[in-house]
Amino acid sequence: MKVAHLFNEINFSGAEIMYAQAAPLFQAQGFELIAISTGKQKGNYVKQYEQANYTIAHQPLPAGRFNLITLLKYYVSFYHYLKNENIRVLHIHRSNLIIHGVIAWLAGVRCIKTQHNTFKNRVLTLPYAIVWRFVLRKLFNVSFQTIGESVYLNELQYYKNPSIKINNWFDKSKFYPAEDNQEKQRLREQLDIAKDVFVIVSTGGCSPIKNHHDIIEAMSIVKDKVNCLYLHLGQGATEQEEKQLASELGVFENIRFLGNQDKVRDYLIASDLYLMPSKFEGLGNAALEAMACQLPCVLYDSSGLRDLIKDNDNGFLIEPDVTKLAENIIKIFNNYSLAEKKANNALVSVNKEYTMSNSVQKIIELYRLND
Repeated sequence: MKVAHLFNEINFSGAEIMYAQAAPLFQAQGFELIAISTGKQKGNYVKQYEQANYTIAHQPLPAGRFNLITLLKYYVSFYHYLKNENIRVLHIHRSNLIIHGVIAWLAGVRCIKTQHNTFKNRVLTLPYAIVWRFVLRKLFNVSFQTIGESVYLNELQYYKNPSIKINNWFDKSKFYPAEDNQEKQRLREQLDIAKDVFVIVSTGGCSPIKNHHDIIEAMSIVKDKVNCLYLHLGQGATEQEEKQLASELGVFENIRFLGNQDKVRDYLIASDLYLMPSKFEGLGNAALEAMACQLPCVLYDSSGLRDLIKDNDNGFLIEPDVTKLAENIIKIFNNYSLAEKKANNALVSVNKEYTMSNSVQKIIELYRLND
């Protein structure tokens, strides 16, 4: 069975990473996988998809969105592509590819539309958003899938759109606890990190939503109380702003701006605390990976992230506030036993609810529904 995943650009991001990691599980059950980039460029994660034995296609959306003839030609071409390639399932990950669901129906192709975030339309555009979801679901047999509790409730309550909740996942073969304390120390030596420093880490692209500015400001509050190093993994639109802020606050020497890294687990294992102060998330895959590495996590109480912390038993869910963030860094630094308890519970919870094998099997069942 051929499954085509429809992305914007195939970039180093949550959904793209998940489906690249999961490729062997789909392929083991007879699925042929295609990744279609509809952006201007193919994307910066294409090589990893090729290594995962995806077929790559580049079908950029026309620049002239209001040129009806150009759009018609594009959609006719896409229809023929689905038919000629004998695609059985079209899995849409990009938010604005509504017409592709209609084209899939016309071509006799099962269509899954994954909602990855808790975005809310403004009042004026909300009726339109509700209607197109209803039309796709009722008239064109599109199945909506959501990646976690916050997104599920957002779709149901805000858009009146029932969906199938299948949690995002992490790869247990890539993210797992330190084998022993010696592994942690070995990795610190490799990364040139002193034994006595308290290491904070964050992973994720640089953007206003990810809100790394709050971590940098918290560093300026705790620097005189905690011998602290911040490992900043990720890059993006606000990266230069963040470096400038670090310089202005006098903490640039306490932060390593490391960009995107392939061996993320090495940095997680070498660290003592994971921070994610996002303004909102669909679920927070990067936090899942940190929890799977048995790392205590401080997360802002925002949509998506609050899905991961249960009764404050498996992590620290705090009010979105820089002062609170700094207070929790100091609290965890001074209370190793509390941090260890939260980290142990985090490991149990993610292995129970967010493993790749369980979620991928549910996606496969969704693909095969009515087949």
